[in-house]
Amino acid sequence: MIQIDGSEGEGGGQILRTALALSMVTGRPFEIFNLRAGRSKPGLRPQHLTCVKAAARICSAEVEGAKRGSMTVRFEPGAVKPGTYTFEIGTAGSTSLVLHTLTLPLALADGRTVLTITGGTHVPFAPTFHFLARQWAVLLGRLGIDVELDLKRAGYYPAGGGEIRAKILPTSAIQPLILGPRGEFQSLDGASAVSNLPRSIAVRQTRRALARLEAEGLAPGLELITIPSHGKGTMLQLVSTYEGGGRACHDAIGAIGKRAEQVADEACDALLRFLATRGAIDDHSADQIILPLALATGPSRFPVASVTRHLLTNARVIQRFLDCQITIDGEPGAEGIVSVTPHPS
Repeated sequence: MIQIDGSEGEGGGQILRTALALSMVTGRPFEIFNLRAGRSKPGLRPQHLTCVKAAARICSAEVEGAKRGSMTVRFEPGAVKPGTYTFEIGTAGSTSLVLHTLTLPLALADGRTVLTITGGTHVPFAPTFHFLARQWAVLLGRLGIDVELDLKRAGYYPAGGGEIRAKILPTSAIQPLILGPRGEFQSLDGASAVSNLPRSIAVRQTRRALARLEAEGLAPGLELITIPSHGKGTMLQLVSTYEGGGRACHDAIGAIGKRAEQVADEACDALLRFLATRGAIDDHSADQIILPLALATGPSRFPVASVTRHLLTNARVIQRFLDCQITIDGEPGAEGIVSVTPHPS
């Protein structure tokens, strides 16, 4: 039984999600305590509880502590079973974080899986659906992990009610990822979106982003889109690509009282900070991609724009389950080089 202190490092729900994923992959049980102890609302929130219950369902696990607010969870997995599943968070909790928990174990199973997850799709402190589709799934595809995504409707805070569908195909081997220093800029595109709000808001987001980026010598192609939803919301996303395989995604979402220009500024500021570094992928992608790379057929290496607490924490959790070496050269908050060397099978 692997013991994990959930207050270590970043101290958030990612510790639980990574532990659940690797417990299912390796068959090793774990107990996590002090779960999200440093958060304003510690313990299991609805989206974390859905992760635990969803993981338990796909592998017939024995679970203790799976209730809202619980700060200790014990998880003993069985065999992962591909199939067709539906999971409902019941709030605006992030659907993307539930998908992160389940994808790797299901990709390594022996059949196709179709997931339907309802909840939040464009909410604070979590990857948006569009980040999943335009960045996460693309990077997984390079590793040989095939995830097809479909957005039925968006879910914003506080209404929720979004729905995503994911088809996960089985993979026989995960390929390593080698990226050198970021090459020359190639392209920049993205989308400015609204749901149940005037299209003029998406236009204002686009105009502000174009003005900011063109002043920096960039010429993005931005698509104006309307996304079906039960609630109201906005989003602006920027996806940039570089020679040598570098790729980054930066997006921002609206909120009550938040001007369209501020949404655009947040996404543009994040992109411009990235461009000032030598990182080959964005910060969020870096901490997400090391999990499958720890099970790849060979070593991986790539530069990151910033060594984040999420990255450092995820590396520590992964090494509790797997006999692999993850080296992160660089100080927290500064640029760095990530090296992942799986244990030879």
